[in-house]
Amino acid sequence: MTDIHLLGIRHHGPGSCRNILQELERIRPDLILLEGPAEAEALMPFVSYGQMKPPVALLGYQPDVPQNAVFYPFADFSPEWQALRYALRENVTLRFFDLPLAHSLAFEAERKDGNEPVEADDEAIKQPGDPFDLLAEAAGYTDGESWWNMNIEQRRDGSGIFEAVKEAVTALREALSEHTSRRNLVREAWMRRMIRAAQKEPFGCIAVICGAWHVPALENMPKVKDDNELLKGLPKVKAECTWIPWTYDRLTFRSGYGAGIDSPGWYHYLWHHPEDDGTWWVSRIAALLRKKDMDISVAHVIETVRLAQTTAALRGLPAPTLEEYNEAVTTVMGFGDDMLLQLVRESLIVGNCLGKVPEAVPKVPLLIDVERQQKRLRVPFTAEIKEMTLDLRKETDLERSLFFHRLALLDIDRSEEPETAGGKGTFKEKWSLYHRPEQIVCIIERAVWGNTVEEAVQKYVSDRMTGITRIPELTGLLDRVIPANLPELVEAMTIRLDRLSAASTDIVEMMEAVPDLVNIVRYGDVRNLDFSKVGNMLRAMVARILAGGLLVCINIDEEAAGELLEHLSATNYAVSTLDDEELNGMWYGFVQQIRNSSGAHPLLSGYAARILYDKGRISREEMRDTLSFYSSVGNAPSDIAYWFEGFLRASGSVLLLDDNLWQLVNGWLCGLSDANFIELLPVIRRTFSNFTTAERRKLGEKAKGFELNGTDTGIASGEHSCNDGDASKVIPLLGRLLGIG
Repeated sequence: MTDIHLLGIRHHGPGSCRNILQELERIRPDLILLEGPAEAEALMPFVSYGQMKPPVALLGYQPDVPQNAVFYPFADFSPEWQALRYALRENVTLRFFDLPLAHSLAFEAERKDGNEPVEADDEAIKQPGDPFDLLAEAAGYTDGESWWNMNIEQRRDGSGIFEAVKEAVTALREALSEHTSRRNLVREAWMRRMIRAAQKEPFGCIAVICGAWHVPALENMPKVKDDNELLKGLPKVKAECTWIPWTYDRLTFRSGYGAGIDSPGWYHYLWHHPEDDGTWWVSRIAALLRKKDMDISVAHVIETVRLAQTTAALRGLPAPTLEEYNEAVTTVMGFGDDMLLQLVRESLIVGNCLGKVPEAVPKVPLLIDVERQQKRLRVPFTAEIKEMTLDLRKETDLERSLFFHRLALLDIDRSEEPETAGGKGTFKEKWSLYHRPEQIVCIIERAVWGNTVEEAVQKYVSDRMTGITRIPELTGLLDRVIPANLPELVEAMTIRLDRLSAASTDIVEMMEAVPDLVNIVRYGDVRNLDFSKVGNMLRAMVARILAGGLLVCINIDEEAAGELLEHLSATNYAVSTLDDEELNGMWYGFVQQIRNSSGAHPLLSGYAARILYDKGRISREEMRDTLSFYSSVGNAPSDIAYWFEGFLRASGSVLLLDDNLWQLVNGWLCGLSDANFIELLPVIRRTFSNFTTAERRKLGEKAKGFELNGTDTGIASGEHSCNDGDASKVIPLLGRLLGIG
């Protein structure tokens, strides 16, 4: 009769690893059934490759819908990983006996839209929290994580542990039986089918390694027909599988996956340094804090270790846990402040380890090309964010920039969009590089567009271009394509843009497009590229804005005027940056139309006056007359407020430097009736809130130093005045607030 040994483990745990290896050495099985999809068996030989370095993950995905994917992560301290290594080392047959990917991915397609991969083991999602919290509460622990760590992962003696785990989980499953998901029931039925099939083969000893939660369901076998009923008519899709690098950060619960741990860096330490008394761990913390310029000595290390051990002894623990070390570090090194634990958590408790897989692992051609270019350009992606500044005058840096821009066009977020010190005219780009395992899924998804990055970008962007019907969307995309050095694609997009602009009658849409067109023309000037067609389009577009733009500025409400003001501001900045005489003439002609129009919204009229005043296109006398007109009592108070809001947009410097303007604004405000002032207060406050803190402070100081007629009151120079009548009205209220009789 075949001996069946059910070994319930946690998916990532150093204690479970040691227990598994000890048990495998004791029972010496000739077959290992391991929780995992059957499709992964073909990838087992790669585990023995020297280039395979955990953390890694099995990625299962649906080729025709790559975003429907599932990850099975492994770390050095994952029991499944050590079981794989044991089977290869001892030449023991190993089979994955969980539900095949063909069925589990079909379940995922039914369960969600398929936008984001989920963890393979989802019982943590289906269960009401961590089921081991119930055991933790009974034993006096804060949560199930702490209970499992202390009783399983940090336990030195593993004898009888699997029987104890089975007994505990059996009680938990009985208490939470109504929370078991249909997917778990199907998975367990499939596992039982695989066990029965293995029992019919000539194996004398079978080790079944699975999540502890499944052990009771695999020990108490129901009738075969009951399992067959559960497995009847399972949905099925095409599935493929590969190895991908993983990170410790993605092993945590915060990554959003069901099977995870809070402290992979801590578990790494427990696995590789099982006999350490805490000195090595605390020494690493001390070294990290010294790099942050903190004064940490050897004495701090000694006292921290002693305090952690003493605290554990007082709590009746055989050894300090991570909680005791954290408390000791906070007390000794942080002097009671736990802020430094944030540094420790990211670098040590979680860790920034990134795995590696052999080049021979089956991959889609696009992923092979991405990795080839990474290697050639020496831009390996790491688990932590890496800043890289590129000098585009250097050949290698220019090629790196092209590579990053092309990945960005494929929406593969391996790097953030570049920051440049001087816009498109700079030869410097600053990129933030980082690696997330989900990026590989995105690369697989884009693989349908081509076998190389350049080919995939050409076809992917061309497809996007054909669906764009608005000029700003197309100019925005063209602005991103140009730095990727794809001349054929740029030519096709320019032709498309020319057709859209010729057919468009939307003035606001044209204003939205002008800043991107200006960027494109400026980029061509710096890079010696010929964008004369775009320049001609830009001039034609501004000419059309000049001809019909005034119509969109008149007879509109406050909301529409606010949106239009944003477009005017962006367009004005872009035109000023390009500094083209012909273009400036057309643009400022349009701005003059807005200023002179009696029907334009006062918010836009005020901003137009400010542009012309700043550019010296209207004199101080004209500006004074304009201000006098808009601040006269004949105008509605709301119109005056909106005009000043537009005129003073985002800068109070003009009020600080021009005393005549200051007196007009101050006189208008002081002349408002109480009712009008209260009505206009939101608009006035919104205007002044856009000024910088320094400008508001200086405006306040100036307000103290001037009376309505503009003469100095002396208050700003240290003299103080007090109105006793007004003060007497405030004092009773202050007394009530302060509780003074």
